[in-house]
Amino acid sequence: MASDTKEAPGHPRKVGIKDIARAANVSTTAVSYALNGTGRLDEQTRLRVIRIADQIGYRVNRNALNLRRRKSGVLAIAASVPEGLSSVLPSMDFFMQIWHGAVAASLKRGYMLLLIPFGTAPKDLETVPVDGGIVIDPVANDPLVGHFEANGLPYVTIGRDAARDPEPAWWVDNDHGTLALQAFRHLKERGARRIGLILAAPSYAYTVATRAAYLDWIAQEGGEPLMVVVEEAPTSTAGYNAALAMLDSPKPPDAIYAAIDRFAVGTLFAAAARGISVPQDLKIVSGNDGILTRTAHIPITAIDLVPNRLGREAIEMLLDRIEGAASDRHLILNGRIEVRASS
Repeated sequence: MASDTKEAPGHPRKVGIKDIARAANVSTTAVSYALNGTGRLDEQTRLRVIRIADQIGYRVNRNALNLRRRKSGVLAIAASVPEGLSSVLPSMDFFMQIWHGAVAASLKRGYMLLLIPFGTAPKDLETVPVDGGIVIDPVANDPLVGHFEANGLPYVTIGRDAARDPEPAWWVDNDHGTLALQAFRHLKERGARRIGLILAAPSYAYTVATRAAYLDWIAQEGGEPLMVVVEEAPTSTAGYNAALAMLDSPKPPDAIYAAIDRFAVGTLFAAAARGISVPQDLKIVSGNDGILTRTAHIPITAIDLVPNRLGREAIEMLLDRIEGAASDRHLILNGRIEVRASS
């Protein structure tokens, strides 16, 4: 894996593997093994060579490396989108933050990140040369996950496929059930006695986890569950309609946990439409944070799922798989409740 060592007029000479070999007092073959992660080389020597290479300013020629490894140097990132949602998700802050984190991590390790358009069918990816992929919020039996598996490509999911065994899979996620319980406790501490729940489609693992946590909470605290599952596109209008159904019920809630920020914003509008004061008569918590929750006319308490870090960690895990480095298969990231005026 040689680097161009010819000196261009007016530019300093690039550092090559011969320079590293001299500085480290090893052979050029040992340097190549260390930088490529191949061959028989003890770990201490490998790390020392890499450290010296970095100190003297060596930069990997990624194009040459990818050709040599028969790789494209391109990763794919996609969200599995049910029909009708492809026009909605691109504007969701949660996905934008994941992309930003993923792009930064990819570039840092010398890879390009290809954003697959929402709604792209797996068959349309057959001719796209990528080394692996990230699937955000996979649905049950996710078709994009199936595409990567069928083509022998490494992949990592952000969130879990509810229909697949999570143990042999590779994923980065939040503990949505535990975070929901924290939100319920927060609402109880603020005086809430009847908490309603607005959920996304049950094909998502986070919906399953949140629903289970809610039913456990109701069983422990007593009372009757009050849930609405939104099967349609996750819009503010859908959240508005779901919240109205709760607020117009014989036993309306005094708090609503909305699994998605748009549902929470819709709930805020529904409260205004019924003349209900927030947070005095209705407290609201969103299951994810973003621009919508922070800038609502009454800022909404929300769970920060650290999406930027989700993107970074998923890329690191994927590239460790691709490059044969040791890596954990599963990573749970801690979220936190950002308390605002809505609760």
